[in-house]
Amino acid sequence: MKNWSLLIGSILFSMIIFLGLAAPHLPFVDSKLTQHLLSQDDNGRPIVPAFAPSEDFPLGSNYQGVDLLSLLLMGTNETLIIIFSIAILRYALAIPLGIGAYYFQLIRAILSGWNQLFSYLPPIFFVGMMVGIPFIMFSKFHALWMIFLIAIIEVGRVADIFLKNMESTSEKPFVESGIVAGCTRMTMFRKYLWPHLQPHIFTNFFNDLGRILFLIAQLGVFSIFISHEFITNLDRGYDTVNSSIAWPTHLASIIRNIWGQSWIPISGITIITITLFSLHLIANGLERYFQRKTNKSEGVGI
Repeated sequence: MKNWSLLIGSILFSMIIFLGLAAPHLPFVDSKLTQHLLSQDDNGRPIVPAFAPSEDFPLGSNYQGVDLLSLLLMGTNETLIIIFSIAILRYALAIPLGIGAYYFQLIRAILSGWNQLFSYLPPIFFVGMMVGIPFIMFSKFHALWMIFLIAIIEVGRVADIFLKNMESTSEKPFVESGIVAGCTRMTMFRKYLWPHLQPHIFTNFFNDLGRILFLIAQLGVFSIFISHEFITNLDRGYDTVNSSIAWPTHLASIIRNIWGQSWIPISGITIITITLFSLHLIANGLERYFQRKTNKSEGVGI
């Protein structure tokens, strides 16, 4: 039986990655993201951006007159780098924390405290509060701080998933046979616990990629971006200006744009939805693949 979920999800996600890598070389993509500040309608009357979808702008343009199709494809690499960086950092912390919590009571207490600390508020509110701290807001490494903050808020949740998986695995009969055989703690982990933990790591990793993308999309709605810069205004103050071309930037001012320049948020929502769908299919397909493999090894009929 073919794993259609894994196959279709992998094809979709591979296409997204390919378009991101090939975007600067595609003939229909303006890799320079040229701003068109003035255009004309069919009657020769001047019009200003944002331009509606047309032959020149297949998906329309933003308020700077930049072609949205080019902007979306050129922003694919940045978006993928962000979500993969956050996920890799999160799992680099969560895997040792979850394993350590299984063996050591002190680390288990740390994990419990971590979960309690970050469970009072939804992630979007926590990131929104932390990003307003001056040394983060004005830091030259603001993008790195954002990646770090988004990564750590759910480290406890991921580590707890791995801890519960190891506890569940340790209660199975084949693990008890290893204990009776006198296996060392390291041997028990390597031969019995780790093989059952790996499938959960891969499956949850792709699920978390989707969670991260959805979170930064929510942050985009509130105009909280991974990277920004400051420019002076006429009042001799400073305005925060987004310097990112990642997909969530298209969701800023969504309430205003949806009733006028609806093509701006819809373009961002569409590519984000397709990516979330592909990641969901991959995670679901991996779960079915590993479950079938486990059933086969345990002699359970499929």
